[in-house]
Amino acid sequence: MEINLADKLKNLRREKNVSQEKLAQYLNVSFQAVSKWENSNTYPDISLLPDIARFFGITVDELLQAEKMDEKELYQEYEDRACELFRNGEREALIPLWQEAYHKLPNHIGVKEMLMSSYFDTDKVRYQKEIIQIGTEIYNSDAGSYYKGQAIEQIARTYSESGNEDMAEFWAGKAGQIMHCQESLFMQILKDGKDLEEQFSYANYWILNRLCYMAMQVCGRKDMPGGLAYICEVERAVTKLYEIVYPDDDMGFEDLRLMCIMHKAIAEDGSLLGDGEEMARYELSRALECAWKSMSVKEHDLSHPLVKNWHVQAAPSDNKQVLHLLKKELAREGFDSYRQTEWFTHMEQELDALL
Repeated sequence: MEINLADKLKNLRREKNVSQEKLAQYLNVSFQAVSKWENSNTYPDISLLPDIARFFGITVDELLQAEKMDEKELYQEYEDRACELFRNGEREALIPLWQEAYHKLPNHIGVKEMLMSSYFDTDKVRYQKEIIQIGTEIYNSDAGSYYKGQAIEQIARTYSESGNEDMAEFWAGKAGQIMHCQESLFMQILKDGKDLEEQFSYANYWILNRLCYMAMQVCGRKDMPGGLAYICEVERAVTKLYEIVYPDDDMGFEDLRLMCIMHKAIAEDGSLLGDGEEMARYELSRALECAWKSMSVKEHDLSHPLVKNWHVQAAPSDNKQVLHLLKKELAREGFDSYRQTEWFTHMEQELDALL
């Protein structure tokens, strides 16, 4: 049950068996003022909080803890709702949800970060002003390194997306370098084995995840110095790393989405290089396998030593998102040369059957 300041005052007064009049007399206010506080019609002046706490023999923090718990629980409710929307692909619905949360919790750093990220994930150009405004506010606050890091990244990428490369580079320069990053430093100073294992797993998961996203950035640039051959090497190297760390594709829903995209890209780019039909068939079958496995991801902890005990969430209720993505990708012109083959037709039929 949620306990707010009004309920806290009522409960404390009843525990001490004192009347509203007695509390009012001690505070030199009217008993009507105390009544209004207990009915949530008004709040005590902030200058009265030490005296109220002293009257009941508690600290101001203890007096306000009920309010803090309410805020924590309210944020968790918004986070749970947002998580479900995100996992079901309803990204645009996140903005009004976090705007509502921001109205109720305007000083909550988690709410600010999630609202900024919702703008960022929806449309960096359209919401450029909002992203930069909230991000700058987070960066200039006393928030922790995670929140400041998120702000730096999203401001830099927003400026880049909007064509302002000078400001993008300015903000990118504020980020910590990988050789001095927090994860690496904790690995060097932690003494407890359990803490060390948790940090090791955390760092490895996110390093690999970031590597995959960086590889996708490389793959999206056909002007890379090494050309298409280099791009294909990058794609294959990343998928091999994932197969080592996640044997039998034992990974989360979003990671399976990434691997489906990567295998599809290898098939498409390899075909342009003339790597042959057998290569395309294998890579597209792996893409389909990843899409199929994404449907049935169960909540569990991973077991590979590099990511041991990393917690994986179950597939979202809309668990066919990756299948729909693959179906859309297979309709692209890049696969026209295989469209009439028996294996490609069979693959499309398998995909339709799963959908």
